[in-house]
Amino acid sequence: MTDLFSPAKETEPLGREDPVTAQIREIWQEVLRIDDIGLDEDLYDLGGHSLTITQIIARTRRRLGVEVSLDVFFDNPTVAGMAEEVTRLRGEQA
Repeated sequence: MTDLFSPAKETEPLGREDPVTAQIREIWQEVLRIDDIGLDEDLYDLGGHSLTITQIIARTRRRLGVEVSLDVFFDNPTVAGMAEEVTRLRGEQA
């Protein structure tokens, strides 16, 4: 039974996410070694730091073909925020 007074964790099953968001969530889960990360969970609250950010940027470059700026992690340090930036960058490359 769902508690109506508890905030819902923004998680979608991987099969229903767009491919960019699914890949980013997977990268974060691998790097942070956390099984389930919500779309709006803050990287720093999850234990992220400069080394994990570097690993996330490298894996994103390798898998998705874009170079994400370090500023993304200061402006909107969430899976959703990063997915938005990656989608924007991919559109610029097209």
